[in-house]
Amino acid sequence: MTYSKAQEEQTAAILRERKEKKELLRQAKMKMIAEEQAAKKKKLEEEMKRLQQEEEERMRAAVEEEVEKEEQPEEEPLRRRRLGEGESSGPKEDDPWVEKRISEWVANLSLGEDEEAMLYIPEEEKEAAIKEIEATSDPLER
Repeated sequence: MTYSKAQEEQTAAILRERKEKKELLRQAKMKMIAEEQAAKKKKLEEEMKRLQQEEEERMRAAVEEEVEKEEQPEEEPLRRRRLGEGESSGPKEDDPWVEKRISEWVANLSLGEDEEAMLYIPEEEKEAAIKEIEATSDPLER
């Protein structure tokens, strides 16, 4: 069965419209994903700023508490001296909370901003984004 020139042109036009519509949908999805990622990034930045402010406040409170402790008379060391108890030369035992915070800070310092932000993105979203990027056939579109 042969088609007339008009039928072939009509079919080509329909296929072209479908292809254009598919491309527009793909672009809309990509734009939506980019907007969602930007919103998540902004939310993460705000959360990081809030956490940083809370940490700074905790540090200020700890410094103030330390200053208050230093200002109080040193009765305990005097009592230790009278009882013959002194500090040992062995390893000093620190507060576990302080040790944990220090190790977290060191870990965060070694991470870049992107890697740190990725820690807050759920694994499912990461995998979905990776699959979508890999699904694009043209490497220039990635």
